[in-house]
Amino acid sequence: MRPLIEVDVTPRLLRVALCSLGFLAFFAMTDFDLYMRPEFGAGMALVAMFFAGRTPWRELAALPVVRLLGGFIAFLIVHSFYATWVVPQISYADQLSTAAKLVRLGVFACVVGWWLSVCPRAIPGLLGLMVLGLLVAVLYHMPWHALPAIWEGQMRPRFGIPENLSGQLAAVGGWLALCLLIGIWRDHPRGRRRNWLLAVGLAAYAGSFCVLLFSQSRGAWLAFLSATPLAILGYWLTRRPRGMRTLPWQPIVLGALISVLLVLGARDIFAIRFAGAERILPAAEQAAELVAPADPARAAEPPRINHGPSKGSAAASPPRVAAPSAPTGPTSGAEGTSTLDTAIPGNKAIGIRVRLYELGVQKFKERPLLGWGLDSTPALITSAHLDLAGERHVHLHNSYLDALVGMGLVGSLLLLTLFVLVVRELVLAWRSGIISTASFWALAGCVGIVLVANAFDSLLWRFEYARAPLELLFGCCIAYALIRRRDATA
Repeated sequence: MRPLIEVDVTPRLLRVALCSLGFLAFFAMTDFDLYMRPEFGAGMALVAMFFAGRTPWRELAALPVVRLLGGFIAFLIVHSFYATWVVPQISYADQLSTAAKLVRLGVFACVVGWWLSVCPRAIPGLLGLMVLGLLVAVLYHMPWHALPAIWEGQMRPRFGIPENLSGQLAAVGGWLALCLLIGIWRDHPRGRRRNWLLAVGLAAYAGSFCVLLFSQSRGAWLAFLSATPLAILGYWLTRRPRGMRTLPWQPIVLGALISVLLVLGARDIFAIRFAGAERILPAAEQAAELVAPADPARAAEPPRINHGPSKGSAAASPPRVAAPSAPTGPTSGAEGTSTLDTAIPGNKAIGIRVRLYELGVQKFKERPLLGWGLDSTPALITSAHLDLAGERHVHLHNSYLDALVGMGLVGSLLLLTLFVLVVRELVLAWRSGIISTASFWALAGCVGIVLVANAFDSLLWRFEYARAPLELLFGCCIAYALIRRRDATA
């Protein structure tokens, strides 16, 4: 059995750090108010690290992923200068502020990881706090008077955050609740306490699944439907001994039964979100072919942003992004979405995404190596003069395409390498016996949900309540990496 504390720190300092991480976990999937932002907790944990001596900095610096993170931060600082040259009307401060969101995600993941490596037994409790915070936020923001309209699919509740993001968070929360339910069934002895814990776990799963349904996010539905069965299958195939008798199938079957009943109860939501699906693919292809600026004469010009006169001669000026002009009529791309019947919400969303994806691919081809800058995407969308059904979009609804357009191949490959190293640390910790097979697949399922959901939206780093869960999940991977290295040198 592992010790309660892996590194010698004062009890008072450890309590401060764990309270800070508890604050981060509880508010990780919520947006209550300015004074309850989850990254305040991560900031306090960072301050506590300064009182822990040289040990945390020395241990973190020994990790390959942390060293690469330092190089990635240096790249983002230099890249912000480059982005200011590409689009001079967007200031260096704005470019750097957007890049700092990625920096905070990486730095706070390292901070969380070190403290969790000191007290790894706090990890299940923090993951449970994440689910609890999500459910409390749902109860707080739920428009109870409109509940019948929500069940009929006529209203998408926001729960204080964008609907697509609430879908991803609910998918992660539902998977974590199911994992905690399996752990309670497997590890706790029979008795009244176990029964109460199972009831709480079932309620948490049912609540998270309801939020997933109410979000009406098809990307989140697909993420949960694909990642969850694969994680359960992986758990069954890799655990020892393998067999149905040793698999805790009762809570899995119970969770599946609850899911089916809730899906049947919310069938109107599915009917609305998938209405007109038989016309999506051919019309979406037509919309992609027709993506073009409202004024064809502007298509041949470099994009501009007319916030003010530029400095230097026209010959030496870098490409600029144009300011939006008042629409003078439907764009050529509007014909593509008209065939999608935009009165159907699902079809309109597909048409808009196809146009944004086409624009993203086009802009990536123009600057494939270093991109346009992380803060330049809204200006690029505006200057394209696409017909987006009167909606304003500040990202391309695909995190991977956003990264390619914003940072180019160089920055995207650095980011991908960071992610691979983090996942590699998790795999190595599992192979060395630092974590159990159940814990490994619990974290792997969360990562899988995030990866699939971000193929349909841009939720990796733009919002604080999207970064905070990742700071905890990636922090767990870093924590296990630190523990593995301590065991190797002991």
